[in-house]
Amino acid sequence: MKMNRRHLFGTTVLAGVMAISGPALAQSQASSGQQPAATQAGATTVTDVVVTGSRIRNKEFTSASPVQVITQEQTDLRGVPDVAQALLQSTLAIASFQLNDQLTGYVTAGGGGTQSVALRGAGPQRTLTILNGRRAGPAGTGGEVQAFDLGVIPASQVERTEILKDGASSIYGSDAVAGVINIITRTDMDGGQMNAFYSMPFDSGGEQLRLDGAFGRTWDRGYANIAAEYMKTSALRRKDRDYTSCATDFLFDPQSGERVDYVDPNTGRYKCYNQNTNYVALLGTSMNLVRTKPGYTYPTAGQGNNSAYAGWARFNRAGYPDTYLYTPSDNEYYQNATVISPLERYSVNLNAAYEVTPGVELYTELLYSHRESSQVGSAQVFQSFAQRNIINGAPNNLPASNPNNPFGQAVQTVGVYESSSFQEIDYYRGVVGLRGTAGKWDWDVYGQYSLSEGNYNNGPRIYLDRFVALNSPNVACTNTPRGGNFSNFDCAALPNGIPWTDERVLTGNFTEAERNFLFFTEDHKTTYDHGYLEALISTNELFKLPAGDVGAAFGAQVRREKIDDLPGYQARNRNTALYSTAGQTVGEDTVREIFGEVELPLLKGVTLADNVSANLSARYSDYDSYGDSTTYKASLNWEFSPAFRLRTSYGTSFRAPALYEQFLGAQIGYSAQSIDPCYNYTENGSIDPNVLAGCIADGASTTTGGSSVAVATVGGRDLLEAETAKSWNVGLVWSPSFTGLNVSLDYWQFEIEDAVSRLGATEILTRCYRGQSDYCGLFTRVRNPGGTDDGKLATVNDAYINVAEQNYRGLDLAVRWSGDIGLGRLTVSSQSSYKLEDSETVMTKTTSYLGNSFNYNGPRYSGNVNVSLDRGNFTWFYGVDMIGAASDRNKNDGTDVFANSKYADLPNGIRSSDCSGPDNYCVRYKLTTNFYQIHSASLRYRGEGWNMTVGVQNLWDQHPPTVGAGMFRNGNAALNAYDMRGRRVSLRFGKTF
Repeated sequence: MKMNRRHLFGTTVLAGVMAISGPALAQSQASSGQQPAATQAGATTVTDVVVTGSRIRNKEFTSASPVQVITQEQTDLRGVPDVAQALLQSTLAIASFQLNDQLTGYVTAGGGGTQSVALRGAGPQRTLTILNGRRAGPAGTGGEVQAFDLGVIPASQVERTEILKDGASSIYGSDAVAGVINIITRTDMDGGQMNAFYSMPFDSGGEQLRLDGAFGRTWDRGYANIAAEYMKTSALRRKDRDYTSCATDFLFDPQSGERVDYVDPNTGRYKCYNQNTNYVALLGTSMNLVRTKPGYTYPTAGQGNNSAYAGWARFNRAGYPDTYLYTPSDNEYYQNATVISPLERYSVNLNAAYEVTPGVELYTELLYSHRESSQVGSAQVFQSFAQRNIINGAPNNLPASNPNNPFGQAVQTVGVYESSSFQEIDYYRGVVGLRGTAGKWDWDVYGQYSLSEGNYNNGPRIYLDRFVALNSPNVACTNTPRGGNFSNFDCAALPNGIPWTDERVLTGNFTEAERNFLFFTEDHKTTYDHGYLEALISTNELFKLPAGDVGAAFGAQVRREKIDDLPGYQARNRNTALYSTAGQTVGEDTVREIFGEVELPLLKGVTLADNVSANLSARYSDYDSYGDSTTYKASLNWEFSPAFRLRTSYGTSFRAPALYEQFLGAQIGYSAQSIDPCYNYTENGSIDPNVLAGCIADGASTTTGGSSVAVATVGGRDLLEAETAKSWNVGLVWSPSFTGLNVSLDYWQFEIEDAVSRLGATEILTRCYRGQSDYCGLFTRVRNPGGTDDGKLATVNDAYINVAEQNYRGLDLAVRWSGDIGLGRLTVSSQSSYKLEDSETVMTKTTSYLGNSFNYNGPRYSGNVNVSLDRGNFTWFYGVDMIGAASDRNKNDGTDVFANSKYADLPNGIRSSDCSGPDNYCVRYKLTTNFYQIHSASLRYRGEGWNMTVGVQNLWDQHPPTVGAGMFRNGNAALNAYDMRGRRVSLRFGKTF
């Protein structure tokens, strides 16, 4: 069965739908006649506004691109504590794999603790995040920093978030492929406020606390406001929930549908197979042994336990069910590992503006954020020496002659230790600009600079040279191990080595001397500089046409970005055991851009054309790294009547190669020789003739086995071009005047060409041998004439290159109704998103991910329904969030039944792997996730100068879908958009002054 992670993100902006009379679901732009909320509240004038997706200010602007709006009021009523979670739970994100706080143990772009959004499932690098209409610089740790970290924004300062559900590179530049997230902060405060928020699950773990305060003043010539926030998320550990503490097989009989999992005789429950540790693998006789425990009756030799060593029992012997009942598959380190990462964050934000002369305003935006986050994990300790094995021939075992090996043959011991990582990030952002009016033209000139400084520590790691020294032949520890004494150790500190087969060591209880000798921690540092200058002029009265005034905007930008990730000394010198290592990533890029946009009123007051306008935009970008790109977009708004409107757009977008894709320092991992297409080629009757000829000409080895291959993930600076995309949207908006109903239905699609990815080692060699010589310099073979390793694959540089085409299509439905019902004002709103296509083509092979689980790119459907009732000082809220069902059967030849030798029973004749025949040991896997929904409710009271909201999230305590082996899971809980905390109560208290 296959398992594969496809992936392992002051201009006032107001969307036309923003007029809301009560709290509601995140909304989609739906009507053309509504005015800004402030105007509806009784203001006597209508101010010019700019809709996300345009640079032109207009009193009656209605975007031809759909915009979804999430207000701070909505997130408060839903019990959502920060911007990141509000966006990750939106319908445009929740049904796609996301970089969130549930990925302990996984290597993620931007490092642990980073939260970014991938709209439509296209990846966070293809979603542009802007603050108040301005591009925001990335934040994170490690060599793969790529997207804006949503955690840096203080939620108390956010007025609303607008999501442009369309490509917009012609307006905003690179990365605006799948959409644009515009986070809009407050500028109108005249007074102060303080808020406290606390969320507490009914079961312990995953608590959240937010304290914030803000103060502002407005006056005739300007405004100033400052906000500060403290946010803390407590760890949720595997042991805190039943559905994460035990990973059962969760398998079923294909005929009867009955559960076939083994039952643990110690608990009477299905056996947990969490993490196998505390055992010894005999390499000479190919069996796994676990130390016996008093009081347990172990199988006989005839039942599979043919161990020849007293005090040790053989376990996990295929064909013998009883040997699986005492598998050592749990430990305290596994149970203490985090499901949700703990985090502490401090943020301060300042917005200010002052009219220095009539018509000229000086303004600034300043932001500082400090984050401390960590992930607690559990890792196995076993004899694997990676590049020491490759370069110096150190065997991956504890030799029979080592004094700490009592078995008389080479073994691998499998112990455990806590493997954690820690991040501390300081993020600075500053904007200073001048803006004003000259006649009919508005102008804005500003500079922005952001700096992310990250320090990270990958917790305890094992010195590779010392690990080899402790597992060398004939001696418990040697000062001259194969590969050399890189860390300058002295075995006098541990003359007797480490008793690897002792239960104390196998369970991770190292002595202080052992820990000091074997383990180390070291700090790594990442900085990301992002700065640019932009000048913009715009007018909504360029000249007149019969249908109205023509609007226009023109601008230019110069931007520079730089990354420098410096791993610690041991890591960048590849002296770390059992983990991949990384070299330094350093590089920069500069871009110069010009752009323009025109808004053309075409028809007005004509039958079936009450108001028709077109918007045209284009941008030219010149990058130092790869060259230039030109993008454009054309949009049409056709209002048949005040009640009906058609909107459509077609355009191109692009994504310049990210700095890490260009300059990533070699990240070394290790693979088996079987990744070589020449592996055992003399016995491979189906090998491509061109590849066969290449293997022979290259002197590839004709034998099997061999040392691991060092596979380096590296930047592809000289190989990369920009990704390009084409997008098309068409939608219908219905806003009848006789009721407060708004309905919009949009069809969307975009196609990404030359998507940046990595080919993988096998494909690189295959392309070389098929005559594509550019790939032949990306790998090496061992040249040792006469040696057993001659011709073996040694290294592969798996560089980022343009390799794929990706296609996405779908439908978005937004419905909202608001009106008085006697009891108060009722608002009902709903958002739904449904994917019609999600595919990727590499060369000529197209793979569909439509409807797959988060093991790939997420389900087809996501939706929500929210209801709120305003009555006097009270607001009642009820919401439902939904994720559609998913299936991965199509990734396994359309079936979920496979042979599993774990469930063979040789003594009783169950011995066949033929699932169509009798006496087979085939089982049915749970390769599906069920339709999932969680309900939330809250009640808010607004008093004189204060307010309080009490809510319950996940009201019915809906657990994540249960899945088994082969799925993306933690325990038996499916990842990664499902609620891991469970039912919880939240309390928010606010005070204004």
